[in-house]
Amino acid sequence: MADEKELCGTCGKRSEFVKCVGCETPLCEQCAVFDLIGSGCGTVIPAYYCLSCVKDASINPNAIFYSDK
Repeated sequence: MADEKELCGTCGKRSEFVKCVGCETPLCEQCAVFDLIGSGCGTVIPAYYCLSCVKDASINPNAIFYSDK
């Protein structure tokens, strides 16, 4: 069972799909927030964040789009 993944750090119910770009918490597909980060001239980088890091402007350059209203 060397390939066994960790449980999601947010819900604790499902197995890890990806780690958060900001804090490296393991996330399942339902808890991971997908975002695209623009860099340079035409470069787009896919990123997955936890619910905390997606709203943190020091971690996510697109945090303004996820702020609480």
